[in-house]
Amino acid sequence: MKNHRVVAALVAGLLLLSAPPLWAQDFGRITGSVQGPDGDGIGGIAVAINDLGLVTITSAKGGFTFDRVKTGTYTLSFTLGDRNATEDGVEVTTGATTDVTKVLDWEVGFLETITVYSASRGTERIVDAPAAITTIPQEAIEREAAHGQVPKLLEYTPGAEATQSGIYDFNFNARGFNSSLNRRILVLIDGRDPSAQFLGSQEWSTLPFSLDELESIELVRGPGSALYGADAFNGVINMVTRSPRDNRGGSVKLTGGELATQRIDFRLGGALSSSWFGRISAGYQQSDDFTRSRNVTVEYPGLSLERIPLARNDDEVYYGSARVDKFFASGPSLTFEVGDGVSKGPLQVTGIGRVQGLDVKRPYARVNFNTAHWNVLAYRNDRDGNDQRSLASGVPLYLDSDRTLIEIQGNVGFANGRGRLVGGASYSEENIDSKNPQGFQTLVFEPIEADFQGVFGQLEYDFNDKLKGVVAARYDDSSLNDAQFSPRAALVYSINSNNTIRVNYGEAFQTPNYSEFFLRVPVAASITATAPLEAAFCAPFGVTCGFTSIPVLALGNPSLDVEKVKSWELGYSSIIGGKAFLTVDYYNNKIENFITDLITPVNPTLGRINPNFGPYQVPAGIPQPFATVLDNTLRGALGPSYFLLSNSPLDGTALLAALSYTNFGEVDTQGIEIGLNYYLTNEWLLDANYSWFDFDITQQIAADPLLPNTPDNKYGIGLSYLGSKWNGSLKYRHSDAFDWNAGVFQGPVPAYDLVDLNANYSLTDNIEVGVNVSNLFNDKHYQIFGGDIIERRALAHIAFRW
Repeated sequence: MKNHRVVAALVAGLLLLSAPPLWAQDFGRITGSVQGPDGDGIGGIAVAINDLGLVTITSAKGGFTFDRVKTGTYTLSFTLGDRNATEDGVEVTTGATTDVTKVLDWEVGFLETITVYSASRGTERIVDAPAAITTIPQEAIEREAAHGQVPKLLEYTPGAEATQSGIYDFNFNARGFNSSLNRRILVLIDGRDPSAQFLGSQEWSTLPFSLDELESIELVRGPGSALYGADAFNGVINMVTRSPRDNRGGSVKLTGGELATQRIDFRLGGALSSSWFGRISAGYQQSDDFTRSRNVTVEYPGLSLERIPLARNDDEVYYGSARVDKFFASGPSLTFEVGDGVSKGPLQVTGIGRVQGLDVKRPYARVNFNTAHWNVLAYRNDRDGNDQRSLASGVPLYLDSDRTLIEIQGNVGFANGRGRLVGGASYSEENIDSKNPQGFQTLVFEPIEADFQGVFGQLEYDFNDKLKGVVAARYDDSSLNDAQFSPRAALVYSINSNNTIRVNYGEAFQTPNYSEFFLRVPVAASITATAPLEAAFCAPFGVTCGFTSIPVLALGNPSLDVEKVKSWELGYSSIIGGKAFLTVDYYNNKIENFITDLITPVNPTLGRINPNFGPYQVPAGIPQPFATVLDNTLRGALGPSYFLLSNSPLDGTALLAALSYTNFGEVDTQGIEIGLNYYLTNEWLLDANYSWFDFDITQQIAADPLLPNTPDNKYGIGLSYLGSKWNGSLKYRHSDAFDWNAGVFQGPVPAYDLVDLNANYSLTDNIEVGVNVSNLFNDKHYQIFGGDIIERRALAHIAFRW
């Protein structure tokens, strides 16, 4: 299937879903909101049409919708815990929408109204979610948006493992086995996966928006492949941007500070008509970085010198995007969005050394059609990375890639509102090309095409008022690996409306990335001592053997299997007195089929680890006895390296497979994650979190010892003031020392302590000033071995809004 077929399928789906339904003559629609006396929306309220057995949960802003309601007059009920209210005489007429605004004079604590989506692909109260989950609301995001770094918004949450190298080089993980270019956490922006296809990791510098544009961020911890497919191994970060209908007006934010930082962010949005809304945004930042050249000296012991210095010592990033939303009178919405993020200078620590991206472009386009019961998403991501450099080898790298995806999801309630079924399917295609301007591939043997498809479903059922069960499963298949089945099951028991106990089991998988599958990159100078053999044994028979210059390569392994995890969890969530939210989660994981770093492909323990590059075969065009003589001559010329000699899959010429990947290793892990949010008063908020991690390696190889790259203990505490004119926070976090092993970087990471300060003051209703200081006391440290020395970064901003 090609891209035009995906687009055709999307168009057909949109036409089908947006066409007037056959049942329009018998049904209407109810939409509305639940508000407090002050007019603010109340989330987490259960709204029911009891006569029809339909139930929904109000969103964070209090909104709710019932589609396809049979014509008639109904009573709506509103429930939160032991509080109940009704709205009588709600009339539904054929093909029309009935609006209902319900004002509730209830004493509702803010924590009781928090809702989440990502744990079940449906709105539910956070205490009822069948997974460990944290949410960062829009107001909290906006208070810290000046630093422009998404991972820092989550680094003080329970279970989060956010390690930083440069300004934009973050590895975000949960529950152990972090790594450089970590991809065990699936990241989504409005359903779109922005990861770089070749490595599967995030390029945080190319996000196409200011953090002010985010409506919410949710972090689901634990296996998520049952709903989200590959790479939701340790969890999911789900970011949702603000609709232009809900974020009207304009803003300009100017930011500056240490590391010669200069940044401007601009946004303008509003109504284009009564049903069309639009938004444009753009931004630019230039700054120095923590990164230093290592071709002469290194920052700390254990690092190796690199072949070339940094091509530039500063970072330059800019972005632009445009979005248009159409809201139909019958309820559905249609979104069109395009954007681009450009990054020049930021560096990433990878398994083969540090790589500097000098000109990386990430354009994308997204279309989304949404109703109360259906969602159709399609997007296209491109990556144009034609100016990158490996600092360790000095080799220029070129990489273009793209991803096209379509996903359809639906949901339906049943059993008088006690049950809910969610299901969907997705199809995507990816392309990889690493040719340089001369037409030669720099990272792979030849261009790669791959396709992926998945089908998923989830069933939720309330057995009674106390016990809810959830079962989910997903089937994924692709052209790169065998089909995978990922199940999940959970039971949530409600002690009361604000206290729940959860037990769940889940499985997930992580696919090898394209580098692990198909890498072809030089790791040493080519062998030329064999050149005379080309003239003596090959040329006389019209055969090209490649002995003139035998490349010494690191090679991918197309036979790799997926990494797998099986996980049991026990969780407790409690809203205490309407002022405190406590979560305690215990997990026990069994992980297998780890993908090693690059190791010698003929291993004493495993033998030949890459069957795709087997023992060297003399070309068939060389007759006997010359073939045998040639083989014996090669053995003498190459010595032990002869056993690494193989044939190119393209033309059969000789190559030396110096390094490759394989699957090996089993590990049992367990941990505890504790989080507390306590409102001391309506203005003062205390946050605290603690994580404990333990592991037992049951199988590994000496060539690549397994390490979780995670501290045994980490904790944090913060105090925030949330006033009407000014707000501020002071946060502290600690990480124990731990050992790091990821690719060429192996060494200790000392313990470190960080304090961050944030404050904002509203001069008027339209003008705000603020400061954001990361690493307030300038504790110079590194968070991964091979990473930069992190220092203080103090920023100040002024924002104008209208």
